[in-house]
Amino acid sequence: MLLSVFLIAVTVTETTAQQRNQPPLQPIGDVLHLVLDKDKNQKVTMIEVNSQLAMLESLFQNASPEDEQGGEYKLLLQGVKASAPTIFTLLDSNNDNGLTKVELQYVTKFEKSLSKGGGMRELLRDVYAILDTNGDELLSVDELLDGSTNDEIITKVTEKVHTLFPVRKSSKELEEFVKGTISSIGGGEDGAMDKESISKGIAWIDDDNDGYVSRKEVGKAYNVAGKKFLEISKTIKQMGPMLAMFGGGDMGGGGGGGFKMDL
Repeated sequence: MLLSVFLIAVTVTETTAQQRNQPPLQPIGDVLHLVLDKDKNQKVTMIEVNSQLAMLESLFQNASPEDEQGGEYKLLLQGVKASAPTIFTLLDSNNDNGLTKVELQYVTKFEKSLSKGGGMRELLRDVYAILDTNGDELLSVDELLDGSTNDEIITKVTEKVHTLFPVRKSSKELEEFVKGTISSIGGGEDGAMDKESISKGIAWIDDDNDGYVSRKEVGKAYNVAGKKFLEISKTIKQMGPMLAMFGGGDMGGGGGGGFKMDL
């Protein structure tokens, strides 16, 4: 009995010491740069991004239909693939088609903005108020359609975004990105906006199916998306350095020294 207690005490002490000696996780922006910069030239290209996204797709290709988490990550990956070119262009502040560690620091800033008092929740509230032109606490299809074309509204929203994320020298340089973001809620593949496409676009937020987006529904969607982003961010920060050591996460296929993971 005494020997068992002693062994448990030693194990707990060693585990605590190991945890204490573990270095803190690197910022998400730094880890992304480490993993995505496959040729180690200190710049991440869109080709490298697409290569790593293809690798992630291969990880989930064998996920079973019963694997709910795997299904969620598949959907999330589809969203990342669709938005990756736009986000890349946004972060590429000097338009040289390569992301430096400094430019990727805005991903770290985005992660921090999701914490309490980090600014993202307040930004969404402000943007919601700007788009809600009649002040009825409900975003209608007409208001979203107007928000994607009304220069005054786009300027106001962009100024709010630029205050939290000054990825360009002036807010004016972000207006096209903001316009495209609003349009993406209901636009088709060609970015065209109409009432029907917006109605379909907001369906995933409109929980009560009344055709409007309330503050509560936006808050719920923000909480779900924010939590998922933080979960994935933590996993990347934990696994990223190891993936980079295995050739930047080049798993399976023809990559030398890689490994394959079937889910």
